[in-house]
Amino acid sequence: MKNIKTYKKFIYILILLLAASCAQNKIKSDDKIAANKINSTAKENSADDSDEIFYYIFDDENKNVFNNKKEPATITAVGDVVLNLAVMKEVLDKRIKQYGKPDAMIYPFSKVRKEMAGIGFCNLEAPVTDLEVKYFNDKDEVFYFTSPGGSEEILKHGRFNVVSLANNHIMDAGKAGMLDTYKRLKEINIVPVGVGNNIYDALKPVYINNNGTIVAIFAFSTVIPRSVWAGPDKAGTAGGSSELLVAAVRRVSSKADAVFVSIHWGQEVETDFPVQEPEKDQVELAHKLIEAGATCIVGHHSHALGHVERYKNGIIFYSLGDFVFAGRHSESHTTSIMAQISLSGSGLESYTLIPVNINPLEIEYSPEILDENSGREVINRILLDDKDSKYIDYYKKIRSTILEIQKGIPPIKG
Repeated sequence: MKNIKTYKKFIYILILLLAASCAQNKIKSDDKIAANKINSTAKENSADDSDEIFYYIFDDENKNVFNNKKEPATITAVGDVVLNLAVMKEVLDKRIKQYGKPDAMIYPFSKVRKEMAGIGFCNLEAPVTDLEVKYFNDKDEVFYFTSPGGSEEILKHGRFNVVSLANNHIMDAGKAGMLDTYKRLKEINIVPVGVGNNIYDALKPVYINNNGTIVAIFAFSTVIPRSVWAGPDKAGTAGGSSELLVAAVRRVSSKADAVFVSIHWGQEVETDFPVQEPEKDQVELAHKLIEAGATCIVGHHSHALGHVERYKNGIIFYSLGDFVFAGRHSESHTTSIMAQISLSGSGLESYTLIPVNINPLEIEYSPEILDENSGREVINRILLDDKDSKYIDYYKKIRSTILEIQKGIPPIKG
């Protein structure tokens, strides 16, 4: 009898292993089919190709962005944002009661919005919807996030223009919650990217015209659960193999002056440490994406800051960390950065790191820029080469601007 039970157990385990192998092979097969289709479409330059190009215009000067003169585009990027969660809800409810709802909507980004130059970008780590949470069969964590309908206005007041929805929480209220979020953002003129009714739509970038420079903006996710990823006939996020993501970037590299890639990747922090080291596959993928035509890559998901790397004519921010996020009160969660990046048809023009305090116990979910001493500690941890000719020191820039104002010289914009 014992031998029969052991035999049955062996057969059961074998069936599970075969099922897992088949599922993995199907994912790889779907990715290969999608990558081949994307590559063949690029070669054919089909009529459908032009249908995906929408030139959203964000221009601070309100000048004619379609003139022949091109100036570098500016993107100000931050990491993970959740608009209304746990203790943060208590803070916002208190401000609504004391000062009214408009104040509460402005509050989360009120201390940093003046630095949101050019195209404002973030990763929205939760659906904005009044729909109920829907649980995943393949999710390996207990956390499910949603933000109530109407909280998308916080992003508008924060001066964000483009928002990534490609992450592991965007379908926490199901497909309907994801599409509701997409619709709500579009209605307030914020451009969502990184999701679609199928993998081909999800992998399409948005094209932004800033200062006459066209930037293609992608949003990808490589983290589990895989059930969130879009498929050939399934709605979801732009996720999949390196081959698939690289093919998507290569396909549009000739259609834009610069390519900006947001990517949800790596592992979440489990212990406290000041810098999240990138994994080998992250480094390899980042380098492949730049070789395929990307100019700038910004990562998130780990909830901690990561290193900044210059590679060829581009730049990689392995993790921007959290920004407005109701996370744990840990060493890795107390600081973050705003990355200001200037891009042109020649590649990376310049970049600036703006260190911020995001410690919920100190700033109550309204990030504030760190003083120079504290800020330099953050910069020194993540910036491997502060002698880079493309790097513009934020604090030196501030001091220079103050001196110019004192001398009566109008400050240089940009």
